Amino acid sequence: MFDPFILRAIMGTFFMSLSVPIMVIMLLRGSLYITPEISHAALGGAALGVLLQMISPVLVNPFLIVLLFCLITAVLAAYAGRSGPQALGAMLSALLAISVTIYAVIRSWLPIEKKILVDGYLISDILLLSIIDLLSLAIASIIAFTITIMFYREFIYICFDADTAEALGLRVKLYNILLFVTTSIAVAVIVKAVGVLLSVTLLTLPAAASRALTRSINIMLLASFIMALLSGLAGIALSYQLNIPTSGAIALISTAIFLITHLTRLKRR
Repeated sequence: MFDPFILRAIMGTFFMSLSVPIMVIMLLRGSLYITPEISHAALGGAALGVLLQMISPVLVNPFLIVLLFCLITAVLAAYAGRSGPQALGAMLSALLAISVTIYAVIRSWLPIEKKILVDGYLISDILLLSIIDLLSLAIASIIAFTITIMFYREFIYICFDADTAEALGLRVKLYNILLFVTTSIAVAVIVKAVGVLLSVTLLTLPAAASRALTRSINIMLLASFIMALLSGLAGIALSYQLNIPTSGAIALISTAIFLITHLTRLKRR
């Protein structure tokens, strides 16, 4: 029988891996880098949420503020992106600076036990997943995966030829917002469960590695899921055998897979 901590980590890895295919769509959209931006927006939201909870413990749930920060970042990025890469870069840089500033300033005011709570959004341990965390991961990731499959064609159109798609009557703005909002919700939930560092590694590196393996989008979606799942499972096994931090082991395996795929691609050229 599996240790319950390891079992929850395995289940959490599976659910998180379901969110990786939508990151492939973001990669094709030229916006994969928004994932770490949204993750860091969660830090500012967490700090503000904890502060507001200290003021009104009954009325404020810190995660709702985290989710709000992530959604605002995604929506503003989606709108700025329509004006070109320079406008998008400026918007993301500004939002990142604001979020990190809020995190740093508010954190300095918090008592030590609240600082630990906020810092859990930066670095956490996948072995400490609770049943609530698993349920949240399951819901968010299944929604992200389902939306990826349901609107696959529409997303591909806006990734490669948004102008033609709009001329043909496709509601490009709506699908663009749907893509960014779905991504932000998945990222917010994953950051809450495992922290910024692991969420960025597990969501972006398998998606980026899949691009190096194939030009087939369908295979990229499947490969990204498989590589994320293998990274998580191998990382859990490695941490158990070597008695090292599990999140760090998963990040190490993800990085190794990313480097191997890109080195292999370079050799084929």
